[in-house]
Amino acid sequence: MAEASDHWRDAGIIMGWNPSLWDEWPGTYAGVVEDVAAGTPYVTQWSVGSRKEVEPGTDAWLLRQGGSYGLIGHGTVLTHPYEDVHFADPRRTASFVDVAFDELVVETDRVPRDVLEVVVPEVAWRFQFRSGNRIGPEPNRRLRELWRDAMAALG
Repeated sequence: MAEASDHWRDAGIIMGWNPSLWDEWPGTYAGVVEDVAAGTPYVTQWSVGSRKEVEPGTDAWLLRQGGSYGLIGHGTVLTHPYEDVHFADPRRTASFVDVAFDELVVETDRVPRDVLEVVVPEVAWRFQFRSGNRIGPEPNRRLRELWRDAMAALG
């Protein structure tokens, strides 16, 4: 397990969200954003596709896909991956982790894909078709800085 731990040290993972494929937030996404802004992290299960290794403590980046494409949230992975019923096809299984989202923004406040491509060009932002893609330590550090600056600009 030490090798997996080293591989994930200071890394991040992309959690994709396309509302046309899944939009089952408790109430509405905007309501969850309000709860998180009030200080209540949103803890949930999130698919990491077929990935079998993710370390608790890894940065989780919520990437809005389809339409208003961009970064809309940050969280922390709480568990190692585990198998459960696939969110879109109950005949299949997928790997999931529990994640605590500590910052979420409405889609109009997202960090747009064009900005992500400039600041973190190592990530193929136009080709993130599923959750679970790893972001290396150095790109993840720049992503943290970008997110911190974006959150500060929102007040």
